[in-house]
Amino acid sequence: MATFRKLPSGKWQAMVSRDGNEFSIGTYRTKKEAEIEAAKVEERIYYGQTLNDRNRMFDEVVDSWLAHKKNELKESTFRQIEVIIRLHIKPEFENKRIMKIRRADIKKWIQDYVDETDKSGRPKYSLGSCLKYLSVMKSIFHYAVHELEVLEKSPADRLKVPVKDSTAEKKKIKYFSLQELNTLLDFMKNYKHQRFEGYPLYYMLMYFLSRTGLRISEALALRWTDINGNQLTVERQTSRDDNNNVKLTTLKNTSSYRTIGLEDDLLKELKKFKAKQNELILGSKTFRQNEDQIIFQNYLGNYLTPSTIRESIQEYCEKAGVEYKGTHGFRHTHSVLLLESGASLVYVSKRLGHKTIKTTADTYLSITEKIEEDELKKFASYTKRTI
Repeated sequence: MATFRKLPSGKWQAMVSRDGNEFSIGTYRTKKEAEIEAAKVEERIYYGQTLNDRNRMFDEVVDSWLAHKKNELKESTFRQIEVIIRLHIKPEFENKRIMKIRRADIKKWIQDYVDETDKSGRPKYSLGSCLKYLSVMKSIFHYAVHELEVLEKSPADRLKVPVKDSTAEKKKIKYFSLQELNTLLDFMKNYKHQRFEGYPLYYMLMYFLSRTGLRISEALALRWTDINGNQLTVERQTSRDDNNNVKLTTLKNTSSYRTIGLEDDLLKELKKFKAKQNELILGSKTFRQNEDQIIFQNYLGNYLTPSTIRESIQEYCEKAGVEYKGTHGFRHTHSVLLLESGASLVYVSKRLGHKTIKTTADTYLSITEKIEEDELKKFASYTKRTI
């Protein structure tokens, strides 16, 4: 027969008996919740479905959860989760028994990440990072409850990352103004590569990224066959394994699979670039063709390495007298220039492959004054009264 007692905190503790020994199955907000959960446990005990090892170490549960998740997740995502667990979860909880970890322990753990600051006094961990950490923790406990059955309920259920100030400054989005972009592209168009001065690889890459908004990983995986007329199909991306070997993987989410239109000027530049590439492949013994016939190959026929791209573009920006914005800056630039030119938010969202239009709005609508000015002018023109 289960017994219940009200704790000083106001919550109710449920106790059940097994083999003559009484043990706690947890604490609950109300006595009714405690009675429901106790009834479930007693039923399982009656039918011989006793709880598995409740004294299992958290570290063991995590290892089991990782093995369970390995076949479900993309390799790149799995590696990210491994890093989160190794750096942010295990140091705090690995030596604790799973049943001894309380809701208050998890709340304090995530609060510490929210509160931690760097030398300048700014938050060391972004809200997005904290959300990921807590999401992984919730998944681990969900696995402990429903797969391992070592717990009756998860202490992480319904926990949220505390937000100190919802009006806090958002992370600054780096993008090129139209003038900066043109300055950089003009410089790159006249830049002569040391080995093959007529092969404008980085000019074409930067121009392409600024006109399509593709992620760099998506652009590096493109093949010439992905272009059909003025339409470009995006259906794969590159990644690197621990040995820096290139891998072709699926895209970020279902919305990332998309077909976008290419403007005439970009198509003309791509046509000239392809002709030069073919000329070098046929006319130079040291210029090799990539076996996948990708668009942005180096002279050895290899896929470009992200770290090399970052270093090269940073160098070119310095020579052109333009502030370096990172490779993702070209994607942001495309988005902002589209919005400034009057494109609808829905169009921009679909072109970028965003999962929801909210992602696009939250990221870009507040970062350029021209959009606000243009929209205000539209409103003023529409509502103008003749006096």
